Amino acid sequence: MEKVLLIAIPQAEQVEQLAVKQHLRAVHIQPSAYGQSIGQLAGYAVPADAAGTAADELPPTGLLVFCGLRNSHMDRFLQGLRHAGIEIPHKAVLTPTNQHWTVFQLAWELERERRSLNQ
Repeated sequence: MEKVLLIAIPQAEQVEQLAVKQHLRAVHIQPSAYGQSIGQLAGYAVPADAAGTAADELPPTGLLVFCGLRNSHMDRFLQGLRHAGIEIPHKAVLTPTNQHWTVFQLAWELERERRSLNQ
């Protein structure tokens, strides 16, 4: 099933409403689960990767992880976020590589990529 993981997003209720409107499942990830792998949080039997660097905290805008979305659905969802004025700079798609990372590892990597692009 196509789903969106909502991790520490301040406007989580608005994002969830948009997801439901577009027939996507929104899954709120609780802080107690941040040590699990992204794949586990998405519902797959994937262990967390013990190696890697973890961020001390998550970005204030949170993280959005797309799991199994078709490109057209992702485009429509992103357009809906822009139209609603919801800004979430840290977005990712579940991949074979990042499915083993914890929430903190994913946050660290997304922030590293964002900084690299802004330089």
